Amino acid sequence: MLFRYILLSTFLAASSLGLVKPAQAAGFPEKNITFIIPYTTGGGFDRAVRMIIPYMEKYLPNKVNVVPKNIPGAGGRKGMATLYKAKPDGYTISVFNIPGAAIPPITGTKVNYDLSKVTWLTRLAIGEYMLGVAAKSNIKSLDDLKKMNSVKFPQTGPGSTASVVTRIAASVMKLNAKHLTGYKGSKQYMLGVVRGDGDAAFGLVTSFGKFVQSGDIRAIMTFGKKSSMKGVPTAREAGYPEFETLALERLVGGPPGIPADVVKILSDAMVKAMNDPELKEKAKKRPFAPLGAGETGDRIGKTLAFYLKFKSILSQ
Repeated sequence: MLFRYILLSTFLAASSLGLVKPAQAAGFPEKNITFIIPYTTGGGFDRAVRMIIPYMEKYLPNKVNVVPKNIPGAGGRKGMATLYKAKPDGYTISVFNIPGAAIPPITGTKVNYDLSKVTWLTRLAIGEYMLGVAAKSNIKSLDDLKKMNSVKFPQTGPGSTASVVTRIAASVMKLNAKHLTGYKGSKQYMLGVVRGDGDAAFGLVTSFGKFVQSGDIRAIMTFGKKSSMKGVPTAREAGYPEFETLALERLVGGPPGIPADVVKILSDAMVKAMNDPELKEKAKKRPFAPLGAGETGDRIGKTLAFYLKFKSILSQ
């Protein structure tokens, strides 16, 4: 499986450099493009797709509509399976939740898609994680946390991105973790930390940061290459550079086998859209983080290889 990821990444990188001879796609696109969102309306993935669509249409070589289509169900797997079975002509694409889409097949859940064969087009965004404790807690640093006999982590249930991050990070740091599951969402388990239900939690900076700003949460570590919080060390500075891979990424892909020239048209349109000054201003609070097709393929290959190393932990 890992070999296929490497081959996929190499092919996409070569395609983006023009080393793979593309099929002819004269006139593409000639009809509307369906953009699958494998979740209900109103969420982060839905908002990101609907925000980029008008600008994507602007940068496509022909005037067509890009039509969002919500296909929720099975934690996103229904929509992703629909995408995977679509004709590989570039007229059906979808947003993917990584690692959300990767964990089920890694842990043995049967899925009707293979991420190693998806035609990757671009990355929309990346969500950075952080580790926080209650501001009233006696835990002042990562060293304080590591000295504890056991650490209680409020979180959502197994399989969620927050749970994946928590289990992997706690294992790497060799913490005696007690996972308090059952919280319905990130806001609920973060409030659990504030109340003192548990000792610490991992969460997205975009969500957890609000509690830091309000003075309810003390940030202990951030996972980005550069700290997004003044005075808070990064995971790399703390000795855990691998945590930079632990992120929530919104990638866009199509079914296996889309011709290289069509891939380039779609990828270029979305990258140009995300770099459009008007869209960048609209997305100032939650900016896009575009990657080209080759870079996205390379990123997903390395990311999937990383999560495979923790299969036994994630399967517990």
